[in-house]
Amino acid sequence: MPIIVPMSEPWGWASSVGEFLSTPKERWLQALADHHLRLLKMPPADSQIRAWKEEHDIVFDALKLCVVSDGTVKDRWSVAFEYELPLEGGRRPDVVVLAGGSVNVLEFKSKRQWSQPDVDQTNGYVRDLHDYHSGTANRPCAGMLVLASARQPIAEIRDGIPVGDPTSIPQYLMKFETDGSHDLESWLNSDYQPLPTLVEAARKIFRNEPLPHVKTALSAGIPEALEVLGRIVDESARSKSRAVAFVTGVPGAGKTLVGLRLVHERTELHGRATFLSGNGPLVQVLQDALASKVFVRDLHQFIKTYALNMKPKTPEEHVVVFDEAQRAWDEDYMFEKKSVRRSEPSLLLEIGSRIEDWSTLVGLVGEGQEIHSGEEAGLAQWNDAVVEHGAERWAVHCSPRVAHEFPGSRVQAHNELDLTISLRSRRAEDIHQWVRHLLEGSIEPANLLARKIQADHFPLYVTRSLETARQYARNRYVDEPDRRFGLLASSHAKNLPKFGINNDFQSTKVLKVAKWFNAPGTDSLSSNALLSPVTEFMCQGLELDLPIVCWGNDFLRSGTTWSLTPIKRKYRQDDPEQLLKNAYRVLLTRGRDGLVVFVPEVADMDETAQALLAAGMQLLTSDRVVGVTPRPNSETA
Repeated sequence: MPIIVPMSEPWGWASSVGEFLSTPKERWLQALADHHLRLLKMPPADSQIRAWKEEHDIVFDALKLCVVSDGTVKDRWSVAFEYELPLEGGRRPDVVVLAGGSVNVLEFKSKRQWSQPDVDQTNGYVRDLHDYHSGTANRPCAGMLVLASARQPIAEIRDGIPVGDPTSIPQYLMKFETDGSHDLESWLNSDYQPLPTLVEAARKIFRNEPLPHVKTALSAGIPEALEVLGRIVDESARSKSRAVAFVTGVPGAGKTLVGLRLVHERTELHGRATFLSGNGPLVQVLQDALASKVFVRDLHQFIKTYALNMKPKTPEEHVVVFDEAQRAWDEDYMFEKKSVRRSEPSLLLEIGSRIEDWSTLVGLVGEGQEIHSGEEAGLAQWNDAVVEHGAERWAVHCSPRVAHEFPGSRVQAHNELDLTISLRSRRAEDIHQWVRHLLEGSIEPANLLARKIQADHFPLYVTRSLETARQYARNRYVDEPDRRFGLLASSHAKNLPKFGINNDFQSTKVLKVAKWFNAPGTDSLSSNALLSPVTEFMCQGLELDLPIVCWGNDFLRSGTTWSLTPIKRKYRQDDPEQLLKNAYRVLLTRGRDGLVVFVPEVADMDETAQALLAAGMQLLTSDRVVGVTPRPNSETA
């Protein structure tokens, strides 16, 4: 019989080849559909079902021919469909065939011709299984890209991945078949622990090699914060105790850098450590910049792997750092999303309590960064979690200004755990305060701060012409091709697409955020192309040298106050207007060299433009842009 798939197991179907060949297609198809529903919380689309049926027929015919060639294949070989790589956010190869002692990935594309991304995707599955999957270690591991609509023989691609039509599969599998066999159940449940890549990535960061959009450590407060956190970790290890620490800071203060450096430094002293983030775009950008998907990992996937499985494993990491702790999902949102009546803080402390001997959890806490549903509970739910899991067991460390959030806990306050200076520009330490005044409608105090900010060479511009903003950015960095600028827009603003700013859901859904932040400025997918905007969800935790914030009709000035129109989201929101205000707070605090705001030139936004000018921003016009010229012999952007 095939292995029965429990509610939490990360595969759609797994069995011996013989069992697969003797199983009715509809039963197999139902197993994949059930897995899809568990994984994505929605039934598969008709197009997905058609693709599975085509895939089944191709694999069935191929394996049947392999059995004809060698009758022992029925019992010695196994096949797994939709095997989900742990901690990879649902990433999964289409088919894995355990052919004797070898591991083979079959990746299907409904195409007649191959593309480099398809080859790279297949190669990535092979690489990660070979390097990180203990059941695959020391065994031959290969992959094939199957073009379901093609009629061509196998061709060797420069990256070593065979590409061919469905009839090429038997030849490929028999070529890579080796003597021996796998224990399928053992392989499916093998650990996926990519420690070497994690350490190498950490060392790359702190050798001062280029890592776009992660701040340097040369800032007041960061070394001191790292020293305090290091002492907390070392004491937990020495006394075999448990601690949770919180690093607070203004936007751009380097909290992410602190977390990454702590993980690197304590990995060398105490073994495995990891950095988690619930910010999907941040994870993608950092993983792309590090060329690794194991040093920075998805927070929600970590919780799923180590807390929500029927038989949850215990992580080996003693030090776990997680970004934006104040945005952890509350109990109600977890129930809506995962059908679990537990908050993420409660589940993280439960995981930490199971780690052998000792553990230190470190939460990075931003200000006004809550932009999603379910993120409004703040630090109070962390106190609830500490009390739930035993205040006598968990020591709490934090800055004095948030110590009051933990009335039921053992709290030790450290001034060093509060980062108050933004790294995005040393010349504009007051930018976050200016944004706060602006969004609260305190125009006169904002104006006073704006004068100081601009005197410190951090320009604040507003323009009614998008082309003027674009030309300014290009001219500004004409001699600096490595600088990063781009369009930002609120996800709530409904009027921007008519001005060429496609911030709608479908447009942003297909945007490749890692390339947007990391690709060379000449790449059409780069932010520097100034073609596609990213929203608050995609830029949070990241930065640009010069953001162009496209102001929408969701945040309009009306008389002496702001009129806010947040989108009604699917999930419960305690204060939708505050979430919208936080969205603009995120957008306006991404810059290191300056800020440009584009306000569409329509009558209902005139008051908004005037308010920004009154708050101290300077008007940017086309004649000012024309006046910026490149140096002689420099390359144009």
